[in-house]
Amino acid sequence: MNQKKASIAVFFIVATELIGFGLIIPVLPQISASFATSGVWLGVLLSAYSFAQFFSAPILGQLSDRYGRKPLLILSKIGTIASYLILAQANSYALLLISRLIDGFTGGNIAVARAFLSDITAPEKRSRAMAIIGVAFGTGFIFGPAIGAYCYQWSNNFSMAGYIGALLSLGSLFLTLFLIREPNAKNETRHVGISRNVFKLPMPVRYLLLISFVSMCLFSGFESSFSVFTENKFQFNESQNSMLFLVIGICAFLVQGSFTKIAIKPIQKAIRLALFCIGLGLLLTNIIQGVILSLTVLVFLIFGVAILNTHIPAELSAISNDKGYMMGLYESSSSLARIIGPLIIFSTLFNHINTIYLNLSIIAFGCLLFSIFFAKQLFKIDSTVN
Repeated sequence: MNQKKASIAVFFIVATELIGFGLIIPVLPQISASFATSGVWLGVLLSAYSFAQFFSAPILGQLSDRYGRKPLLILSKIGTIASYLILAQANSYALLLISRLIDGFTGGNIAVARAFLSDITAPEKRSRAMAIIGVAFGTGFIFGPAIGAYCYQWSNNFSMAGYIGALLSLGSLFLTLFLIREPNAKNETRHVGISRNVFKLPMPVRYLLLISFVSMCLFSGFESSFSVFTENKFQFNESQNSMLFLVIGICAFLVQGSFTKIAIKPIQKAIRLALFCIGLGLLLTNIIQGVILSLTVLVFLIFGVAILNTHIPAELSAISNDKGYMMGLYESSSSLARIIGPLIIFSTLFNHINTIYLNLSIIAFGCLLFSIFFAKQLFKIDSTVN
């Protein structure tokens, strides 16, 4: 198999998924005005994708263990195209919600994409391969909101955004058909059933999923509250915040595509470095008063999250034969974190906006101390993870 061509196809599969995720973010106020929707239902709409992905990722991942990666990538991409077409024709809140749910259920193919990369990549290069997913995430988060905002301004509805999303996904479907071949490696896990007991997972796996979950809660809490934080601290308006998110997306793209290609071993070292960077980035952003410096130190946060997003899935794929199922659990835990993180922020810490990232940094440093002093004993981490 031509690994370079296959990696390009995987990149576009994931990027078009995340472009769809970001399409409606910049036009939530217009959605509210168009359908007389309350803030609660806007929250439901925004979390629908992650909610659906929470359930679908392990299922699609394990189906790919049983029936193969390529068939599931093709099937899920067809579902994504359908969700975009529904979005293009949406004339009610219900259709918008159905579109988001379908996109989320098919968005579980990110787990299949990770498993596919694990199949075709040598163990020592897996963290670099997972960086492809990270770069695709950055691309989607940069261009998704930009496309959504521009299309809505141009057409005053969701038709153009939906059709563009469908066209991009159709392109990635063709890339999947012609550039991806089913990996040769087969194992006994291709014949297992869908029902599995998550609570009987090995302790090292639970530890890695826990760290991933907590870090994603922190990052999603940061992401969902950042525009309010900058408005309160620097008096930024909507236009300035939009530009700021674009800059953050570009930084994430560059960081994920460069520094994190370097494997940090052992995994515990990578985890501790990542948690330290996340805590430091949040702390400095909160306490530094100057606009430029306060925002520049966010690179520590971006770097820390990038380390975890590449090294944890690479490690999970290395210590499990059920790569599709394991990548599904990883994506599922991330999806749950993207739901819980904003809920925690907006229900508790959000009332203390001036110290919001100080509080989040305390959680990050607490996880760091936990990783250093207690994780090995509690989770019985062996030489594979230590």
